[in-house]
Amino acid sequence: MSSYRYAVYLIPPYAVSRQVAEIHRLLQKQFGLKAASRFQVHATIKGFFKKTPDPIDAILLRLDACFADQAPFLVAAEGIRRDEIGFGLDLGLLHGEINQPLNDFRERVVDAVRPFIAPDCDFAATDLGVPFRGHITLAFRDIPPDAYDQIVAWVEDALPGPEPFLASTFHFLEFHSNQWEGAWWEDLTWRLIKSWRLT
Repeated sequence: MSSYRYAVYLIPPYAVSRQVAEIHRLLQKQFGLKAASRFQVHATIKGFFKKTPDPIDAILLRLDACFADQAPFLVAAEGIRRDEIGFGLDLGLLHGEINQPLNDFRERVVDAVRPFIAPDCDFAATDLGVPFRGHITLAFRDIPPDAYDQIVAWVEDALPGPEPFLASTFHFLEFHSNQWEGAWWEDLTWRLIKSWRLT
């Protein structure tokens, strides 16, 4: 079992990232939540994948081609996205309509990395087997169930406004954990492999 997984993330502008990082910090300070703050502030484009034995450079060549002719596009945090393990800023809509440029870009990135996803990838079902909905995670995995609604209500006043921002910075990252089959978020570490800035 490889101890590494890979992902492609959208990095929000500084002002949005600062607000989200402050929410992460205070959720840890006030409620002891640590899992979300182990990541950089991001919106997932292609979630964790276990890669084939191919070299990283082969993946980067495909991603370089994907980003080469991609223009920046708008995204917006229009409300809260909730599920059974966490909540975050919902990026799925833009001006109340499905954000198709975001969804189309997600598909381009998935197509670029698909040849390098290992057949036994343990995250394939949760990332590729469900409809994509862009979001920026605020908390997940370690939320006490009986405090979920209270924590969401506490955070709501601190959320960034719904004004659109430009999606222009993207990262390809390598993640390490010694327990991918268990509570991987408890010892998760990461390193940035490459960044792209769209113009």
